[in-house]
Formats: sequence, C-alpha cells, structure tokens
Amino acid sequence: MPSMIRLRRVGRNKQSNFRVVVVDRQAPRDGAYIEAIGFYNPRSRPAELRLDLSRLDAWIASGAQMSDTVASLARKARRGGDRTVEIVPVGGRPKVETPTAAPAAKPGRSRSRAAARPAAAAPAPVAATAEVPEGAAEPVEGPAADAAAPAESLPDAPVEAGEVPEA
Repeated sequence: MPSMIRLRRVGRNKQSNFRVVVVDRQAPRDGAYIEAIGFYNPRSRPAELRLDLSRLDAWIASGAQMSDTVASLARKARRGGDRTVEIVPVGGRPKVETPTAAPAAKPGRSRSRAAARPAAAAPAPVAATAEVPEGAAEPVEGPAADAAAPAESLPDAPVEAGEVPEA
C-alpha cells in the first residue's frame, strides 16, 4: 500500500485548519488516515505550523511521498520558520511567565474607584523615647524601643508637636 503525506482539512466553514497526515494514496482528502504528524493553521498571522520532523523522516524512509504543500512546509520547518510561518513545538506553545502585576487598564475605560483614588499620605513618624519602668533592669523591648534615640543624639532645641527631629 503506497502511502502519502498530505494535508487533511478540519475546521468550520471558512475557518479551515489542516492536519498533516499519513494516508493511503487513494484515500479521499478528508477520509481516514494512518497517523497525524502535524498541524497547520494558515489563518493566523504568521501561520502556525506544528510538525513532528522525526515521524516525518520515519515515514519518508519507509517509502511515503509528500505532497507539494507538505514538502514546502517541511522545508520551512527545517529552517526554523520564516516571516510567514511560525514553528510551534509539537507539544504546544511554550508557557510564558506572566507578570504578577495588575494588567494595564484598557484604553477608554475608567479604572475602579479604589485605583482612581490617590493613595493616602502616610503620617510622619513621631520621635518616641523608650522609657525604663522603675525597678526594671533592662529597657522595654518592642517598636518603641527600636525607634528611640539615645539622649545624646537628640537636638538641644525643644521639639514641637508634628515636627520630627533630624537624626
């Protein structure tokens, strides 16, 4: 049984895609096939081509002949594609890392209310001093103790409410 490697039309009306299949030479275009070895979508820009070149070579070695169109697609696949045909790995498109940031707003649409409001300004930190309770041997630990400055580094001028001394 002589075999042929050719395209098989799949898809809806006016939205055709093609499978690259190995068929009996006398089988109809959309009839039964022996093995599907690729996929071709000419409607995308650039056209999408998935072709298992190892299976193609195995069938050619066993005596299968390619149609002119499949031969052209095979040449493009071996070159790595061109401006009209994009070669996609046989397993599908590689996964692309998506950024974790929020997507940009679409033009002509307003953002949500929360995103449209300006962020509230954080209040200025007020200098705090760590106090040691009477009878305690060590100073109090925590955020107030971390923010406290030693007495010698404080400015001599009195600090008014709302001002932050420079360190």
